[in-house]
Amino acid sequence: MDLSKYAALFLAESREHLTACNQLLLEWEREPAATRPVGGLFRAIHTIKGMGATMGYAGVADLAHRLENLLDALRQRTVAPDPAVLQLLFRSVDALAASVEGAVVGADSPPDETLTADLDVAAAGAAFETPRRLSAVPDTGEIAGVTAWEGPVRPIQVALHRDAVMRGARAALVVRRAESLGVVSALQPPASQLDNHDFNGRFSFRLASGASEEQVLVALRGAGHVDSIRFEENGTGGAPAGQARQIRVDLGRLDALMKQVGELVVAKNRLGVLVAGSADRELAEVSDRIARLVSGMQAEVLAARMTPVGQVLERFPRVVRDLARDLDKRIRFDAEGDEIELDRSVLDEIGQPLLHLIRNAADHGIEPPDQRVAAGKPEEGRILLSASRERNYVALRLSDDGRGIDRDVILAKARREGLVDGGAETLSDDLLLRVLARPGFSTAEAVSDVSGRGVGVDVVVTRVRALGGTIEVRSELGRGTTFTIRVPLTLAIVRALLASAAGECYAVPLAYVAETVEFDPRSVTAVQDREALLVRDKVIPTVHLRELVRNQPRPAPPRAPTVILEIGDRRAALVVDALMGQQDIVVEPFDAPRGMPPFVGGATILADGSPALILDAAALV
Repeated sequence: MDLSKYAALFLAESREHLTACNQLLLEWEREPAATRPVGGLFRAIHTIKGMGATMGYAGVADLAHRLENLLDALRQRTVAPDPAVLQLLFRSVDALAASVEGAVVGADSPPDETLTADLDVAAAGAAFETPRRLSAVPDTGEIAGVTAWEGPVRPIQVALHRDAVMRGARAALVVRRAESLGVVSALQPPASQLDNHDFNGRFSFRLASGASEEQVLVALRGAGHVDSIRFEENGTGGAPAGQARQIRVDLGRLDALMKQVGELVVAKNRLGVLVAGSADRELAEVSDRIARLVSGMQAEVLAARMTPVGQVLERFPRVVRDLARDLDKRIRFDAEGDEIELDRSVLDEIGQPLLHLIRNAADHGIEPPDQRVAAGKPEEGRILLSASRERNYVALRLSDDGRGIDRDVILAKARREGLVDGGAETLSDDLLLRVLARPGFSTAEAVSDVSGRGVGVDVVVTRVRALGGTIEVRSELGRGTTFTIRVPLTLAIVRALLASAAGECYAVPLAYVAETVEFDPRSVTAVQDREALLVRDKVIPTVHLRELVRNQPRPAPPRAPTVILEIGDRRAALVVDALMGQQDIVVEPFDAPRGMPPFVGGATILADGSPALILDAAALV
């Protein structure tokens, strides 16, 4: 039986165990006297070893076995968890992760000899007998001295141990061993359902073989983690009770389904426009029902794609630990709100920007221990990454308690490079971010392996804007810096407010719309030589969409509709010609041509089939 179809399952579960290993190692490094981490590490590595052997990945099994030896010595307290040993464990977990990734793509190879030698030497002081080294499962037609040939048909029921990992792969291995003895048929549940999350480890099949029952028992138990094997005189061995409630679905299929739902949304909107001009009540009822069904399907597909941000945050503690080691600093990383959910497509794209900000915080933000003590701070710096839900978007805040950004230094260099007006005396938060995001801009005295090339913040801003998100910076000299990234819950389908200007229709994502008011010329004032609108005792700068799209000053009509945009604590009053209602829009792939204004954030197809540009709220406030 082909086990290759379980490679993705093996990879996913191995990654989960390796992530747990990193978290446990970090915990152990902070508290060397703790006993919980070593037990958790041993179980995780033992599980990976078993899965690797089941899949036939000898390199993975070998390295995990040697690592398990050292962990067992640590568990038995015959080896002390000193810094050198902990560092060896970190190295080994990294090597095991690389081995797992390589094995899945067909590059399974023996582990590095230097690393295995270090592991063996580190474990050599332990007073215990080294367990038998695992090897790949033989793929031959002969097991236990029995050559496969057909014979009497026996119904067989098999139950795996309750704690068996990768039950589907283990069951497939049992079936493969049975196939080496004869012909297997009537497998229940079918092979396609063995990797189901609800598969309880009980299955049955019919075996046509001349082997004795004892030979069959020896062969099948050789697959490992087999609890019981029962031969039946009659019957076919019914399928396990219970119906599947969860299955693993390839993300590509969800992407394709989301695309189809997007097309349905466009068609639904178009149908609604056509029905609005018709007097056919029956057609209107059908249209309403289709609209409800499409909306329900849209909500279900979006829910299926939602993933906790913890899947991104969980890898950063190890990153910060290694950065602190390289920079000779003491840094603690904390995460909050890891249960907040984001669309998988957004989550996949946000990891790299966060990594850039973390590297900048560790290198530029957190001071060396002696400088922190001199400044009255604890030796250990702190980087906090928190996630929270704010209306229709998720806010990710990365803060540190380091030295903060010296605006005078930034301003001086920005003047020299002509990035700001020579007469500028201070840098506001918004202008500070624009300067930091200029490609190549850096205040680092030397380029290091961590930062200094002037591409970090530039990459972050570019990626976040491409996601339809926004980014802000707040910094206080000597106290620290906070970057706030806001991204939409999903990229595919968003709710938008439609507005017109100069005869064209534009879409404004509702996530950034606080309210709509009327532009009253009597409420116009000025702030720093810029027109502003007084709304309920708050002065809000105005942006005339007609002026933006025509690039010509044209007076707005009195009492013009105005959209109040809000991003964090920043606001802008977008004056338009008319409001045209709300609509679910599908964000189409958009390669902006040269010269496209920065306030354009994407494109969509409206209900009447005409294209429309999506406004980037971050570029307007």
